[in-house]
Amino acid sequence: MLAFPTQNPLWRQKKPFGTAYIPLKGSHILESPIAVWNFISIFLSVVADLTEAFSREGEDLPIPCLIFPTCAVGAAQPFTALQPAPNNGGKSICEGSADMSDQMKSQNSYLTVTPTKGQYAIGETAVMNLSVTLAQESPVVCDWTVYRLHHPVLKGSCQRAALAAGETHILPISLADLPAESGAYGFYVSVKAGEEQIGETETAFDFAGHWREAPRYGFLSDFSPEDGGDDSDTEYLNRHHINIVQYYDWMWRHDRLLPEEDTFTDPMGKVSSLAVIREKISALRKRGIASIAYAAVYGGLTDYAEEHPEQVLYRADGKSYNLIDLFHIMDISPDSAWTEHIVGEFAKVIGFGFDGLHLDQYGFPKKAVRRVDGKASVVALKELYPAFIAKVREAVDQVREDTGLIFNNVSNYPPQTTATAPQDVVYVEVWDPVSQLGHLKPVIDRARELSGKQVILAAYLPAFNPHDPKDQSESETGAQLAMGAIFANGGYHLLLGEHENILTQAYYPDYGEVSEKFKGTIQHYYDFIVQYRELLYDHDLDDISLTFSGGINQEIVFSKDGVAFDPHQTLGKVWTIIKEKPGYTVIHLLNHTGIDNDVWHEPKKQRPDLIENIVVRAEILEEVEGVYVASPDGSSVLPTPLAYAWVSGPDGRPVLEFTVPRLDCWTMVYIATKAGVAVRL
Repeated sequence: MLAFPTQNPLWRQKKPFGTAYIPLKGSHILESPIAVWNFISIFLSVVADLTEAFSREGEDLPIPCLIFPTCAVGAAQPFTALQPAPNNGGKSICEGSADMSDQMKSQNSYLTVTPTKGQYAIGETAVMNLSVTLAQESPVVCDWTVYRLHHPVLKGSCQRAALAAGETHILPISLADLPAESGAYGFYVSVKAGEEQIGETETAFDFAGHWREAPRYGFLSDFSPEDGGDDSDTEYLNRHHINIVQYYDWMWRHDRLLPEEDTFTDPMGKVSSLAVIREKISALRKRGIASIAYAAVYGGLTDYAEEHPEQVLYRADGKSYNLIDLFHIMDISPDSAWTEHIVGEFAKVIGFGFDGLHLDQYGFPKKAVRRVDGKASVVALKELYPAFIAKVREAVDQVREDTGLIFNNVSNYPPQTTATAPQDVVYVEVWDPVSQLGHLKPVIDRARELSGKQVILAAYLPAFNPHDPKDQSESETGAQLAMGAIFANGGYHLLLGEHENILTQAYYPDYGEVSEKFKGTIQHYYDFIVQYRELLYDHDLDDISLTFSGGINQEIVFSKDGVAFDPHQTLGKVWTIIKEKPGYTVIHLLNHTGIDNDVWHEPKKQRPDLIENIVVRAEILEEVEGVYVASPDGSSVLPTPLAYAWVSGPDGRPVLEFTVPRLDCWTMVYIATKAGVAVRL
C-alpha cells in the first residue's frame, strides 16, 4: 500500500546499524560438546533473579577429527534433557536475550554462527560460517551437531591451529552429507580454546525448491549513492534467514519505473541510484535471497493522467480517484491501454535484473467508474485483479520463467478472488478492524485454505515509528506477542530490513529501531520458524483447536491453578492452538495473561505472567515416540524431551500426561507418534 512519511523521512539521514555479539565465556561451563544453554550467564547480568544455569549431561563418543578446514563427520549423538529455567518472580522473560552492547563491555571473546545463505537450493551444500574472536591466542576445537526437529542427523568436529587474539576469524563448516530434499534444520556448535570450553552458539537453515515454500520476507528502502559499498543490510537479512526482499520505492516514477539516468529523484523527493540497486541485487543473490521490486498496479502521476484521461478511474462526481492529488488510480481492465502500458513496464523491470514483482494496490477504490469512448460503466476491482495478475505473469515469464509474483491484498481485500491467481504466495496487509491478536488467525487460515499457498502478513508496528515512538520495552513486548501470534498460526511476517530495523507503517522509510536486547529475541524467533518449518507451515497440518479442546471437548485438556486456557484468543488467558498431521500433534501455548491489551499493533505495559508446570492430558491412540517442548523465548531453540506417563482420563480412557515446565510468551509442544500404529498399554 502506498503511504507517505509523517515528518522528515528517515532516508534523509543515514541511520546507524548495530552488530550483535555473543560472549563465549560465562560463569557456568557445560561439558557436553553440543550443550546449548550455557549462555545463562548473559541473563544473570540482566535478569537479577535468574540464579541457576541450565545444565545437561551427555555421553561423548569419540569423533574422528581432521585439521581445519576439513571437518570430520561421525554418527550423530542423541541429546539429553535440558533443565527448566528458574523462576523469575512471577513475570516472564519473554523480552529475550541480554543487551549485546553490555556483553561487549564485559567480555573479551565472541562467538557467532551464520549460514552463508538465507535459504539453500535442494542439492546445494550448506555451509555454516563460525565466527570466533578470542581474548588470547589459542588453538580452537569445535564440535557441532545438525538437528532435524529432535533428531540429530549429522555430527562433526573441526580444529584450527592457534588463532590470533583480538581478530575475528571465520571458520566455514561444510555440511555435505545432508539429503538432497526440501527440509529445515538446526545447527548447534560448541567451541574450546585450548582446554577451556568458551561457549556455544546456534542457528538454523533450510533447503527448498523455491522460496515460495517458506517465504521469509524482508525489506530495503534506501538506495542513495551513499549506500554503495555497504553490505551490512544484506548480511543482516541473511543472518535472519530472509529469502525474499522487497525493494520499496526503488523506482523513478510509478508509471515509468526505470529512469534514464543512474541517479534520480522519485516523486517523494528520495534520491536513489540504479548502480546501488544492482549492487544489492547481486549481493542478495549470492546469499540465496531473491530481490522483489515494488510495483503499483495503478499509480499514474498527474501529468500522465492528464495526458491519458481515458485510462483513469473516476468517482461518482467525475473526479479521479487519487492520493494527495499526485498518484491517480488507473484502469486495470484487460482492454485498458493502461494495462498494456504498465505490464510492459513490469517486464522491463525483470529484464533489468529483479527476481520478481510486488504488485501493490492502495486498498481503494473497491468499485470505480471507467470511461471508454464517452461511455461510463462501473467496474469492481476484485474482479479485475486476477486477470491483471495473470497478464503480468504471462509477460514476465517471457523474460524469465522463474519470476516471482506477490500481490498485496490490502486490508484483506480481496483474497477470495486473488488467492488462486498465478502468484507465488498470498500476501495480506493487515489494518483495523483486524485489530486483536486473535483476529490474525482467521486471516491466515482463510488465505491458506483458499490458495493452498503460504501466507505473508504485512503487520506494521506503529509504536516504533521514529516520529512518535512509544516506550521501547512496552513496544517490544507487543511486537513479540504479535510475532508469536502470526508464526504459531502458520503465517510469515514482513517486518525486518533496512539497517537492522523494523517496519512501522506502509511508508517503509519510516522504519523504527529496536534495542540490542530485542535483536537477540528477533534472532531466536527467526531461527525458530526455520528449524520448525514443518511443524508450523506444512500444508498437511489440520487445525483441531476447536474440536479437541475447550467446551465439551476432552481429547486435550490443559490445567494449572489460577490459569484459564481457551482455543479462542482471549485477553487474560492462555491461547491454545492445536494442529495435527501424520506422526505429530502440535500444541502452541500463547501467553496473554497479565497484559493490559490484546491489540496486535499496540505496546503492552506489562509482560505476560510467568506460568510454570502446566499439566497437559492428551488422548493419543498411536504409539508415542516422544514428547518435546521448544520455545523461542529462552537462550536456545533446541527441543527438550518431556517425561510422560499414561494415566486414567475421562470415562477411564487412557490418556497421555506430561507437564510443560515454563511458558513465557510462546511455547510449542509436539507429540511424535508412529503414524497409524496403535499404542499398546
